[in-house]
Amino acid sequence: MEHETIRGRLLYTSKKPEIMDKVRGGETFIITKHLDGSRTLRAHCSIDENSPRVLRDVVHSVDANWNPTDAFVRLTVDEKFVGSSWYRFTSTLAECEGYTAQEGRISHRFELDKPARLFGTHPIQADAFLTQSYDLSKGPGEQVVEGGLMCSFHHRGADGPILLKRVNGQGGYFRFIGKETVKVVAGEFEALHFQVGRSTDDDYQGRDIHPPYHVWVTADGDYVMLKAHVTGYMQTYYELTEYEKRTNFF
Repeated sequence: MEHETIRGRLLYTSKKPEIMDKVRGGETFIITKHLDGSRTLRAHCSIDENSPRVLRDVVHSVDANWNPTDAFVRLTVDEKFVGSSWYRFTSTLAECEGYTAQEGRISHRFELDKPARLFGTHPIQADAFLTQSYDLSKGPGEQVVEGGLMCSFHHRGADGPILLKRVNGQGGYFRFIGKETVKVVAGEFEALHFQVGRSTDDDYQGRDIHPPYHVWVTADGDYVMLKAHVTGYMQTYYELTEYEKRTNFF
């Protein structure tokens, strides 16, 4: 038997009037679908515009039920090393071992009542993976998935990486708008359209409140990001420009 691999490239642009459609950076990713149903995402992400510039390398694995199992995040901001961390998740524990320029050697742990469903590492393709937690059998609507963990609350993921837990009932909010046919540079796809995050306010509300974030992912069960648009003060746009799926790339 052979494993299946998906390779893609996302282009980062802007929808701000003064820099409309200007290229801001990009992301290349590889998704390996293992024979046991687990998946590993490898993503290299670059935000090239100021405020700030971010270079991120991520390896992020989930099991056959899409629960995170382990991850690695390395971060550079404005050409300076910020930190790198390794993560491990079990049914009762989330842990992080790392080093950051601000904090030095770190070791973080959270006891869990049940397996973590969401772990945000900030690649755009990793954001697409989060939408799998929505129960599509219930049709369009709103769902909140508790137990959200992240490596950074910064909207660009430009600090840490550490281990952070949503508290006070905050979890992953998803609004499933419906199925659509989407045409992007990489081709035409059947897509699922979601809004991630419950905010409807376009104004900046601090680092804990992300502006409205619309994403379109493939409807084939792989949850590959086709395009995404963050409105509000960010006005960022992302589009899949390259896509290939096959067995055994190597």
